[in-house]
Amino acid sequence: MPIVRTLDDSVAVLSLELGRGNAIDHAFIDALGAALDETARDGARAVVLTGRGKVFCGGLDLLTIHAYDRAELERFVDAFEGMFTRVLSFPRPVVAAVNGHALAGGCILAMAADYRIMAPGAFQIGVNEVMLGIPFPAAAFEVTRRATPKAAASVVMMQGRRFSAEEAVAAGIVHRLAGEHGVVADAVEEAKRFAAGGLDAVADTKADLIAPVLARIEATRAAKRERFLTRWFAEDAQARIAALRAQLGKR
Repeated sequence: MPIVRTLDDSVAVLSLELGRGNAIDHAFIDALGAALDETARDGARAVVLTGRGKVFCGGLDLLTIHAYDRAELERFVDAFEGMFTRVLSFPRPVVAAVNGHALAGGCILAMAADYRIMAPGAFQIGVNEVMLGIPFPAAAFEVTRRATPKAAASVVMMQGRRFSAEEAVAAGIVHRLAGEHGVVADAVEEAKRFAAGGLDAVADTKADLIAPVLARIEATRAAKRERFLTRWFAEDAQARIAALRAQLGKR
């Protein structure tokens, strides 16, 4: 199964198990959307989103997406953006149990959650869009900005730095490290604390918190999508993407 759903009391645990480092393609986006649809129907009061093994999510499936023409890429960017806004606006608290590497779009997916706990160890988290020569689409930018303290924003978003788990906590993009019980168990306990309030009151408060973010996404979506597409097909970005694809192909 691409996403394994389990219930721990009132918390739905969604484990991403799509292979290839949970690379984000259309199948990934559709599977996550379906899992969230099912979770919305089953009465869960909170959600934990996690991965498997040493990877939470490795970001875009560049091995597939590089072949898209402009029209295909535009459709994919819309779906990619929709995935982030779906997680961000899900009407239940979402806790990311970052079990391993969370890079580029995988980092942004974790940032779309309301709270992030990361497993200690030799794992990295960060956004690398600028290192590929591409700007952020609207939802990716606003989700990252919301999750990043102002003092760290330029380093996180303009340098494209990869942080260790400990550095990520120090920078404020991860709330805390997991303890001896493990990242998923800690995330479930945190999710239960989020779910302890009145269900409607929690949902209303979350909606109020993210309303300005959603408004900025909607206001800038078209312009930033056009800019992203233009930069993606530029010579510099194509060379950078090709170099990273070559690295990925050797693994």
